Amino acid sequence: MALYHKYRPQTFKDVIGQDHIVRTLSNQVSHNKVAHAYLFSGPRGVGKTTLARILAKTVNCENRKDGTDEPCNKCGSCEEISISRSIDVIEIDAASHTGVDNVRENIIDNAQFKPTKSKYKVFIIDEVHMLSTSAFNALLKTLEEPPGHVIFILATTELHKLPETIVSRCQRFNYHKVGHDTMKSHINNIAKAESIKVEKEVVERIVNKSDGCVRDAVSLLDQIMATGEKTITADVASLVLPTTNIEKTLEFVTALINKNLEDGLITINSLVNDGVNLPQFAHDTVELLRIMMVTKGTQKIEGLGIDLDDTSKKDLNKLNDIITHLDLVRLIDLMMKRSGQIKSAPLPQLPLEMVVIEWCSNQQSASSNQTSETDTKKIVTTPPSVETPKKEKVEKIEEEEVVTEAPKEIIEEEPIQKTTIKEKVKNLVTKSPTFSLEEVEEKWNEFLQKMETLSSPIIFILKMATAKAVSGNTLQICVEFSFHQDKLNEKSFKDDMEKTLSEVLGTKAKIECLVEQSEKKQESVELQNLASSFGGEVVS
Repeated sequence: MALYHKYRPQTFKDVIGQDHIVRTLSNQVSHNKVAHAYLFSGPRGVGKTTLARILAKTVNCENRKDGTDEPCNKCGSCEEISISRSIDVIEIDAASHTGVDNVRENIIDNAQFKPTKSKYKVFIIDEVHMLSTSAFNALLKTLEEPPGHVIFILATTELHKLPETIVSRCQRFNYHKVGHDTMKSHINNIAKAESIKVEKEVVERIVNKSDGCVRDAVSLLDQIMATGEKTITADVASLVLPTTNIEKTLEFVTALINKNLEDGLITINSLVNDGVNLPQFAHDTVELLRIMMVTKGTQKIEGLGIDLDDTSKKDLNKLNDIITHLDLVRLIDLMMKRSGQIKSAPLPQLPLEMVVIEWCSNQQSASSNQTSETDTKKIVTTPPSVETPKKEKVEKIEEEEVVTEAPKEIIEEEPIQKTTIKEKVKNLVTKSPTFSLEEVEEKWNEFLQKMETLSSPIIFILKMATAKAVSGNTLQICVEFSFHQDKLNEKSFKDDMEKTLSEVLGTKAKIECLVEQSEKKQESVELQNLASSFGGEVVS
């Protein structure tokens, strides 16, 4: 028997991680105030169907006394329900019974008859969101006013697909993913009951893999135990749970954060030589980066789904001091994008190598551009020294003690000084451009690559556009169609293009979009016009 069947909870107290639901249902049963319809919603494998069966057993238990809230699991009713053989507890898979005829035959008509042996007839409808609209409408009346001997329990993983009319007629309970510590304790208890010793690292890995789903966690433990070992080590678990060494993952992340291109590529090469599962390595890298992102904000690393020794924790904190939150988000985004390409890549390591090169190169380029912009800013913002002559003039006037004429001379010089400043500003603005068309053409591919990551909706237009000329600090680009021009002139896209072009060129740049038809297209239009003037048309 599979472990998740063998250790499936049979009483309310056996259910883990759903205390808020167990407490409410237990109180309703003990006070004989059971509702006529329940709606259980939440992630898969967290106990929705299990609690539905326990509730059905409890209300129909032959030996349960008033004021108690647990089934005996010994009477005939409890045993039949436990093995899914009770004719009064009807479990329906809505995924395979979606039509209105199935609902009418299996639920509506059946609900009119009293239970054969039990006190209540219980309908457990799993994946209820799969029912059709007509099936929901047919169920609605019976669900609103069922016979006194009927209880409905609806279970779903997609609550948003249910009509509000159905939801409003049920008592709704939201299930949560099981917590990290609760899941660890559960796995250790099962291992102990099976006389198996599981190392702490393996338990952590099982919990992380299950992502809060109890059924998945127990199934993974069952797979590991199938190896026949009495002591489950990391090496044994790796046969079922592909994993990478945390030190290797940390080494790779360190190379990325330090923008060390060589170390990053060497690490990937060593992983390939060691036969490491690269998709799993990419997943572990994203997981570690996520831990860093959360830890940087909360300053807590415990309970975040990863097991690190003290040395690794210290290294992680040092890396967090180097990188900003925003850069972490960008790096995670890049890793997720490239890791999805590993399985389809001609070489599995290629996407990871692209991550290293793209990240390190972009950071170095951004640093270089920032320095360039800072230097340019310093040059432009240096004010011309026009105050010194004025100051010397005033001092000279004061020395000669010509008090009455000083204001006149100063007033006469003010327009001269203003004119000089305007001329200098004008010279700065109208000076020759800081980049040429040749420079734009050399870096055009780099510009397109950066735009592809920012504005994918317009990248195909940019790839068909051509850089035409440079005027001042403005680049003129040409497209063939006016609707392409309109799209590129939208403020959000134009701002992105100008910002990206400025970064690539290392200086402030504007973009002007023009429409210019190709010579071939112009000849075609002229030929068509000529044919039209003679009452004909061009046939290709």
